[in-house]
Amino acid sequence: MAIYETFILQDPSELTEGKEHVIQIRNAETYEQKVVKAIVSSSPEKLPGADSLRVRWQRGQPMPNLWAIKIIEDLGSVMEHTDL
Repeated sequence: MAIYETFILQDPSELTEGKEHVIQIRNAETYEQKVVKAIVSSSPEKLPGADSLRVRWQRGQPMPNLWAIKIIEDLGSVMEHTDL
């Protein structure tokens, strides 16, 4: 099971839970960044078999609990997506 990270600017509600959306993530081990289509949840029990997602505030401070992320489609590197 992989651990990914994502950064939010203001409020965790920026991450729509339980719905498919496009999100920029970083692999916590390799620091590889990419854009994916995924479903996220603040309750890992709601996404069985999902990877872990560490949500960080804009300045890098992590939220206290791990979230879950189920990647549906890899959309490529961050450099390919200037629209995010």
